[in-house]
Amino acid sequence: MDSFKKYMAEQLVGKTLHFQCDCLIPLNHTGTIVGYEISSNEILFTVNVGGKIIKIGENHPNLQVEPR
Repeated sequence: MDSFKKYMAEQLVGKTLHFQCDCLIPLNHTGTIVGYEISSNEILFTVNVGGKIIKIGENHPNLQVEPR
């Protein structure tokens, strides 16, 4: 049996999402989730944004996502 975080992360791999957050370091990216890792109980998504690979953590305050 897998952890809930691992199960949820697996469901999003391959999906294209718009990530937006207005926290201290604002985010506004649209990309495809190509992988993930779980570190210190946080899912860190590996996202392909126009050929550039970035990591986005799920613990950003006010993080919002929208399917594309």
